[in-house]
Amino acid sequence: MKNGLLKGGLEKGPFSKEQLTPLDTSLKGLNSDQLQWLAGFLTSFSEMKRENKTESKSGDPVWVLYGTQTGNSERLAKLTAERLDGLGIANMLCNMGSFNHRELRKIKRLLVIVSTQGLGEPPIEAESFHNYLHGKRAPSLKHLEYSVLALGDSSYADFCQTGKDFDRVLERLGGKRLFERVDCDVDFEDGHEEWLGGVLNEVSQSNALSTDIEVKDTVGSFKIEPSGYDRKTPYEAEVLQKINLNGRNSSKETLHIELDLGESSLQYQPGDALGVYAHNPDELIVEVLGTLGLTGSERIKSHHGEKTLHEALKTDYELTPLTGANVIRYAKLTKDPRLEKMVDDNMELMEYLRGRDILDMIRETPFKMSAETFITLLRKNSSRLYSIASSSEVYGNEVHILVSTVRYEAHGRSRGGHCSTYMADRVQEGDRISVFVEHNSRFKPPVELDVPMIMVGAGTGVAPYRSFIQQRQSDTAHGKTWLFFGDRNFSTDFLYQTEWLEYLKNGILARADVAFSRDQEEKVYVQDRLMEKGKEVYQWLEDGAHFYVCGDAQKMAKDVNHALRSIIMLHGGMTEEKAKEYMDYLRAADRYQTDVY
Repeated sequence: MKNGLLKGGLEKGPFSKEQLTPLDTSLKGLNSDQLQWLAGFLTSFSEMKRENKTESKSGDPVWVLYGTQTGNSERLAKLTAERLDGLGIANMLCNMGSFNHRELRKIKRLLVIVSTQGLGEPPIEAESFHNYLHGKRAPSLKHLEYSVLALGDSSYADFCQTGKDFDRVLERLGGKRLFERVDCDVDFEDGHEEWLGGVLNEVSQSNALSTDIEVKDTVGSFKIEPSGYDRKTPYEAEVLQKINLNGRNSSKETLHIELDLGESSLQYQPGDALGVYAHNPDELIVEVLGTLGLTGSERIKSHHGEKTLHEALKTDYELTPLTGANVIRYAKLTKDPRLEKMVDDNMELMEYLRGRDILDMIRETPFKMSAETFITLLRKNSSRLYSIASSSEVYGNEVHILVSTVRYEAHGRSRGGHCSTYMADRVQEGDRISVFVEHNSRFKPPVELDVPMIMVGAGTGVAPYRSFIQQRQSDTAHGKTWLFFGDRNFSTDFLYQTEWLEYLKNGILARADVAFSRDQEEKVYVQDRLMEKGKEVYQWLEDGAHFYVCGDAQKMAKDVNHALRSIIMLHGGMTEEKAKEYMDYLRAADRYQTDVY
């Protein structure tokens, strides 16, 4: 491992200028094996220091482990640790990717906060710990008390699966639940409040503290936007411009949308996302009401207050897509034998959910119910997150996003994505839409302006890199940048083509390699371009480059990860195990970052 791997890492650390020089000199003389040994030693030393620090608080520390992809689990974990601190309860906060598995034998109380990615999979940083607990080396945990907070999205059949996995395996290994697992949907604040209140009461009892714990301010403490606008109180942003970036004969529709944040004081950084709340189409609402035999004028109590059923269905609840939770609630209500059997068979349920919405379910299994009963079946309207494609340093109070419109046919009807078709078909320039900024601490360009970047993205996965490059141009950064971009066809699907060419011309973008899968008989993807340029990619990594992946989690991100490991093995002369250690180091140093969905 060459000295370039350390470049830039020290300067952003908590070191004085006087400390930097001897550190840099010492580290440059170490080889790969020495660096890896030193990393392990420093981890153990740091853990020992933290353990000594907790002695001043009450009892054995409560460990808070988190596994995150976009940063939500991390923020909830930090909030949990803050609450424990406030009660004088010793605690240890740790990312699963940095957790030393041997510590499990010593831990007496463990809180796990973890999200689920893709089809029931753990976040990348949680994979190692997840595999360890499910492997042969997992220890007996009869000494352990634990509780799990699971984050997920109920529109997927494997809702909160990773959290469920951790909950079950900790029990199977002998652990005792400190408090029952809570499964959180995309509106996770209320679930976290419930879970945290239960956990703190249990922990406080064992620490001989007061059990009268107030957790009402939990959600308020979670807010990070100084503007006061967040996912619970979104800002109504004006649509300034909407442009279809695809060519006339493209099979895709990708919208570049520019929004005015006005005087909201909403702030964002490259790598952050914009949350957008969509409205259900009137045509779908009318069909649902007709099937139910309701008029829409019925007064109901929504989670946003009293209003007509039609108004609530427009803005407060989701009618598409159909979720497992919808079917489970409907089966319980109707007592329909077919639905009751289906909800007990995960594979059958997944197949049923594919391509269906609420209208399909109530048509296929009719049931007479009141307006109030109907809304209890529905999921609250949740935001859709879009990677921000602009830098506020360049565009001020504007924010840009890139939206791929989802359209398809299923079960005899034309369908569309809940939010993408809202913005494509029903939102016009001059309209206002409800938005908030979702900060993502796990996907950020390097702070150091001379550090190289390799950016890999397909389709709308290119959006954050536009903001990265704009930010670097604004900062007059001189670190090299390399873009790998993929889509279907060069002539119709080269998103932001003119801008990339201009960045190449002025040197802000040093290199660009593209992969258009449908332009030749044999499909070519971004991972293929990476492999073709493998020698140079490895050299950039050795020179300190940060490696970014944005886009599809199910296929592209996994293939890119495999390609990167192969490149490191081939051009670094490493075994598979050594290549894995190299990639783990990149992740731990925040030099391998992903934003996948």
